[in-house]
Amino acid sequence: MNNKIEILKQAAIFQNVSEKNMLYMLDCLKAYEQIYTKNDILLLTGDKVSSVGIILSGSAQIVKEDIMGNRNIVSEIGTSDMFGEAFACANVAKSPVTVITTTGCAVMYIQFNKIVTTCSSSCSFHTKLIENMLSLIAQKNIFLNSKIDILSQRSTREKLMAYLSMQIQRTGKNRFKISFSRDELADFLCVNRSALSRELSKMKQENILDYDRNEFVVYPAE
Repeated sequence: MNNKIEILKQAAIFQNVSEKNMLYMLDCLKAYEQIYTKNDILLLTGDKVSSVGIILSGSAQIVKEDIMGNRNIVSEIGTSDMFGEAFACANVAKSPVTVITTTGCAVMYIQFNKIVTTCSSSCSFHTKLIENMLSLIAQKNIFLNSKIDILSQRSTREKLMAYLSMQIQRTGKNRFKISFSRDELADFLCVNRSALSRELSKMKQENILDYDRNEFVVYPAE
């Protein structure tokens, strides 16, 4: 339980909540946990979204497929990250995305209406939960705007450089690791896998960057 609490403390919805209050919250919110293996579906396109999920361990991807089967990775989520909150908040009838595990996962679920409505005990923490939920949705909106900036670039190279620049800003370093495989990176950038590999090879030859599997170094412009 202690390890679980430490993870939940990192979750955006429980920011600035004491451990004592968190234990009380989880009981009041009727939170429950489920265990999954790799490639299990946490949320399927078309499902009704009434709960939010918090990743307690492992990782998953939020993906969207068109009618032709083309796959776009919207984002990757890991320990303490949440999913489903925007759709539940917007009262979306059917989920437009699928959430699939990329490793074994433990997930805690909370009914969204229990977060935003006052219970019979009139618990004082609901206001804080709502504030945290609004902050989380705003942060994810900023991330999605960043992805729009990446996808709005015209060429594969421009999209790739925009993505790598985002990683430099995130880590504060020009050497970093990404979690995506080449296929997954192509899906995230909405580009052809072969075109991505060719562009990476060209950029390496031009001494713009270097890479070894999922570790990258981006050299400063001369």
